[in-house]
Amino acid sequence: MFRKAGTRIAATGALVTLAALALFATVARVATERIMTADLDDELETLSIAMASDLETRGAGELPHESLRKGVESNILAYRLEHHSAVLFDATRILGTTGDLARRTRFAELASFATRPETPFTAAEPFTGHVRLCRFRVVHLGQRAAGLTLVVFRSVEGVERTLGTLDAALTLLVLAGGAASAIILLIAIRRALDPVERITRFAGSVTARDLSQRVHVVAAGQEFRHLADVVNSLLERLAGSFDAQRRLVSDAAHELKTPAAVIAAEAQELGRGTLSDTERKESLQVIGRAAAGLAHEVDDLLELARGDASAPREHESFEIDEAIEEAVALSGAAARERDVKIVFGERARCVVRGDHTAIVRAIGNLVSNAARYGPRGGQVEVTARHRADGGCEIDVADRGPGVPEGERRRIFERFVRLAPARRAHPEGSGLGLAIVDQVVRAHGGGVDVLEREGGGSVFRMRLS
Repeated sequence: MFRKAGTRIAATGALVTLAALALFATVARVATERIMTADLDDELETLSIAMASDLETRGAGELPHESLRKGVESNILAYRLEHHSAVLFDATRILGTTGDLARRTRFAELASFATRPETPFTAAEPFTGHVRLCRFRVVHLGQRAAGLTLVVFRSVEGVERTLGTLDAALTLLVLAGGAASAIILLIAIRRALDPVERITRFAGSVTARDLSQRVHVVAAGQEFRHLADVVNSLLERLAGSFDAQRRLVSDAAHELKTPAAVIAAEAQELGRGTLSDTERKESLQVIGRAAAGLAHEVDDLLELARGDASAPREHESFEIDEAIEEAVALSGAAARERDVKIVFGERARCVVRGDHTAIVRAIGNLVSNAARYGPRGGQVEVTARHRADGGCEIDVADRGPGVPEGERRRIFERFVRLAPARRAHPEGSGLGLAIVDQVVRAHGGGVDVLEREGGGSVFRMRLS
């Protein structure tokens, strides 16, 4: 029952309301009782002071019982006092009472009243045999009535009935208020959370086959409209990711098909056993180059997939010059194959923090590309420098055919290779520069292609 957040919130709100109403009812009950008791005490004090003053002035000699009754009645007319009774006694006997208390009251029952202080109190009266709950006030007389004690009291059963009715009303108010708040909160919360339910149902119905759907929330609060915008933005990113994944799979299948077909064709020729020793050697060399290219392309695809998944990478601080030296060492094979010399220009002694392996690979890809597509026997220059913003900048300059200005961003897309590059290096996959772009963006940097003075290109990598 309480598994849903809305139900739990409504129950919590109802309990808080119930506690608040109970506190209010308690305070109201206590305040009402005090007010009613204070009113009773005011009446008792008025009556007892008036009677005591009269007795202390006249004295109590030969006082008939009817005198107390007449004293109460006279004060009823003067002060609108009702339902009061009085008993006057000394240390040995009862001197006077009101009503028929003289016949019912025993002197032994008054002993405890003789030592009572003159402050009002509530107790069961022992005079009538009804054991009614009464409010008492005791007055110890002086002057001409010295040694006498006057007890004035009245029943509080009417007050108790009134308080009982008030208790029932307050209890009903607390229970009804708690139930009403629970119902109101439940209805209000369900209506408020209805957009969340609709968004949840919509999200559960979306599949990878159709990411074009969008959630629409009408007549909802700003928070829910923002939630809908976030979900729609997520769907847009997912749609873009799925499209990119489909293009990647399609392009990868196309690019990997060529070396696989070369390997299969050469292996078929070898299997026939009709080739000469020289031809067999050439076929094995072709198979070896195709297999190496295939392995390299698979490795590039895995690296791109790792970057796409935003896999956590270990970051460390290192000098960029050291990374450049490692990258040049890894690119040595491509340079030696074309008799290209790699030279170091300016050294930066610049420290960067990032994925050391990924940055070395990105620099190595730029150096390898410069060696492959530059003139045979040429030279590739690698320089590094500090940037004004505190980052590092690495230039890889070649004397190749250059990159047309309109293609300088496109060559960093996956599987994109310009026609001159395909002719010069047909076994390439077009993933090397895509990896460079992915790595530098992951490190908050960028890569640009500039025209080199005197011919060629400069690939400039910026790292934060």
